Parts: sequence; C-alpha cells; structure tokens
Amino acid sequence: MSLELKHYIKEALGKGADREALTRTLSRSGWSDAVIQKTLDQFVGVDAFGVPIPAPRMQAHQIARDLFIYLLVLVTLGMSAFALGGLLFDLINQYLPDPASQYWGRNINWAIAQLIVAFPVFTLLTRLVQRDVDRHPEKRESLIRKLLIYFILTLTAIVGLGDLISTLTTFLQGELTLRFTAKALVVLGISLLVFVYYLFEMRRDDSLVRRDDAVQEEAA
Repeated sequence: MSLELKHYIKEALGKGADREALTRTLSRSGWSDAVIQKTLDQFVGVDAFGVPIPAPRMQAHQIARDLFIYLLVLVTLGMSAFALGGLLFDLINQYLPDPASQYWGRNINWAIAQLIVAFPVFTLLTRLVQRDVDRHPEKRESLIRKLLIYFILTLTAIVGLGDLISTLTTFLQGELTLRFTAKALVVLGISLLVFVYYLFEMRRDDSLVRRDDAVQEEAA
C-alpha cells in the first residue's frame, strides 16, 4: 500500500472525514477503488464525520508513463515470440522439407535480427517494471498492469487452444506429419511458456498483496 495514501486517510479520518465522501474524493484524484478500500479497511472503528479535505492526486504523467512502458512490453513480447517461432519454423522447413511443395521460408537472418533486438528490450522493460512495482507495491493492483497480464493470458490461451484443435483436426483427417507436428509443438511451447510466466506473475502479485495486508493488520 502507498504510505502517502495511508497517511492521508489516517489524518482525514482522524479529523472526522466521512468514509464515502473520502472514497469519492480519492477516486476522483486517480486512486483505484481496490487500493482505497484496502487502505480504508485498516482503520475499522474510526468515527467518520465532517467534510473530506483535498486528497493527494495521482500524477497524470505517471499513468501515461506506465501505459507507455506496458505497451512496449506487450509489443516487444509479441515481436520476440513471433521471431522465435519464425526462426524455429525455418529450421523445421530446412531439416524436415516437404517434397510436395516448394519451400518459401522466411529469411532466417531477419528472424534472428528481430529476436536480437526485441528480446533484450523486452527483458530490460520487464526488469524496469518489476523494480518500479517493488518500490511502489500499490502498483501491483494497477488497472493497467492487470489488463496487460489478463490480455496476454487470454491471447496465449486462445493461441494454444487453437493450435491443439488444429493438430487434432489434422490427426483425425489422417494428414498428421512429423513436420506439422514439430511446428505445432513450437507454437504450443511458446504459448505455454508465456502463459506460465504471466500466470506466475499474477499469482505472485496476489500473494504479495495478501502478505502486505496481513503484516499491516498485525501492526495495526
């Protein structure tokens, strides 16, 4: 939780501010309802009367900065995944060629160059986001962060399920080949890798938020 927000709420409630009016004021100031409610819950039993004083505002540039970084994370993640998939597809096409069709493979050099550029940027941005979240634990409940994680989880789940359906359909039609199976495994492997990583991130956020709440309740 934000120490600034906690201090403000404690001072406001101590001066008799009404909880509902305080919640509305903080919400208009840019704080998420989840963060407000979790912080308010730490002050159960405090009398709330009177008019709330002005709340500290979430800076608009911070929201824009977070949105910019998370969008770059999403873009570089997609570029890295497609580049890795394209590179592995080209290797499969070379080592398991299809004699019935002419090979129109992608340029392996292009896939390698894209991977060399995109993946380090993705790694750097991910570490930057993680350090920022560690310094500001309330950002674990950021709407932007949650939307990004759930979007990636949904997209990778759709790709993985589509890949499995396509593989099963080909198998039932009796057209399953080693070449097709290898490409299906590449798609499934990349999707699963991304899905598991961000699922772990989501569960880690939830566990750390619960831990912080428990520590604060014990200290109260």
